Amino acid sequence: MRYIVFFVLGLSSWLAFANPAFEDKASEYNLQKSDQEKAAEAVIDKLILAYNKQNIRQFLALYDDDVEFYMYPQTLMFKGKKQLIKRYGLMFEKMQCLKSTSIKRITNGNIVIDHETSEICTQKPDVVDKRSEFVTSYQIEEGKIKKVVFFR
Repeated sequence: MRYIVFFVLGLSSWLAFANPAFEDKASEYNLQKSDQEKAAEAVIDKLILAYNKQNIRQFLALYDDDVEFYMYPQTLMFKGKKQLIKRYGLMFEKMQCLKSTSIKRITNGNIVIDHETSEICTQKPDVVDKRSEFVTSYQIEEGKIKKVVFFR
């Protein structure tokens, strides 16, 4: 039993020193974003701005013609810009306000995952009557959003 205790203590102390999570600071490598990640984030930042301005032209310009929208895990909701216009065009026209905010973001290569809040005004521009919170994954290819996955 004594040898097992020494072995476990020795192994755990070795793991603590070998594991970068136990270091005092994160490595700089993990803090730097690649050009691909910066470009992908820029597309999503533009998307949020266009959504908040209810500018359907700017909003649509950020999507690939064959964009696919899924509900997690892989339930296809719709595909293509024509369906995107049907879903979002009327909402942009009818709602008094739309406001989306990214409250947390993870980016890896061309994938951006946003934890977002959304506020909608259906009757008056200054009265928010619908709020929601969700996670969305965006896949960016050649500067356009190719795939969107909603997590609810």
